[in-house]
Amino acid sequence: MPHFRCCPGVSWSPTGLSSRAPSCRVRARDRFLWLTAVLCTYVILADSVRAADGSEFSPEVSAFLELNPRTRVSLGAAYALAADSNAKSKDLGAYLDISLKPIARPELLTEDWQRSRYVWARIGYDCVFEGTDAASAGVAENRGVIAIYGRVPLPAAVWLETRTRADLRWIGDEYSTRYRFRLDVSREFTVLDHPVAPYFNVEWFYDTRYDGWARTLYKIGSTVTVNNRFRYEVYLAREIQRLPEEQNVNALGVVLKWYY
Repeated sequence: MPHFRCCPGVSWSPTGLSSRAPSCRVRARDRFLWLTAVLCTYVILADSVRAADGSEFSPEVSAFLELNPRTRVSLGAAYALAADSNAKSKDLGAYLDISLKPIARPELLTEDWQRSRYVWARIGYDCVFEGTDAASAGVAENRGVIAIYGRVPLPAAVWLETRTRADLRWIGDEYSTRYRFRLDVSREFTVLDHPVAPYFNVEWFYDTRYDGWARTLYKIGSTVTVNNRFRYEVYLAREIQRLPEEQNVNALGVVLKWYY
């Protein structure tokens, strides 16, 4: 009796689908639900944009150098250009990432250093420059960074990542601390033989200068792996600032990442 292939791992014949058909339908359903959730989130964020909000474009480049299976060095340069003013900012950073608990199960390992660890830490330094042009840009902030990341697998191959970060800030001659708490949900797909990882995250900022929750940052985007050495990320972000004054900013970001 003839058999035909309708999807990977599923056969069809005049008597019906084989017993593996439900698993195919489950995978298709999971992908549909995940993509639907991402699109709904995008619609919600887009609907919240107001004409009076500020907007900016944020290109960024990053390089990662793996020292050994447990540690790597990360270098980054970010640039933020406001669309409605001449304000510009540059952020240069250097970090050391330390793996505390790699993922041991082979079926959960990926080629991504970050996505193949349950718990890892980051320590580093940021230098922030601000100004209206290259000639007037000066050091606006020196910042020490300490962060702990944790990842938990959820159903349907979804991952929940948490990050707790402390920014040790010297702004001029004044020292303050900013605490940041982020929740990130992501899922990796394969599109045209390339891993694609859409994500959504929300981050809360507590600033000791004001003794309160100063801002909330929402971000939705996707990371595309081109090859073992290069990936890129595109995202939309919305920042809601409450302290010291209310101000909202919408941003389009592009991140280019090299791995060595």
